[in-house]
Amino acid sequence: MGSLDRIWPSVPGDLSMDALQDEFQNQFGAKWAEVLDPANASLSYNAANTAYFAVRNVRLVEGLTLDQLLTQYGNGKPPNILVS
Repeated sequence: MGSLDRIWPSVPGDLSMDALQDEFQNQFGAKWAEVLDPANASLSYNAANTAYFAVRNVRLVEGLTLDQLLTQYGNGKPPNILVS
């Protein structure tokens, strides 16, 4: 669980690997290789990704249903993004 920090919602599909890495750093302020799984950081592995996002204040929450999670930690508003 965490807070959405930044989102890059429409990644151009025709970027070269170098251009993708440069634009990723422009969007998030961090280098591609520092953020993505080093074992799967290739362009071919990530080619189907059409968006990237950053989450801050990430904390592990286990054993709760979505309703329980929203009751215990929510702000009274429905979630606008879910990632599993």
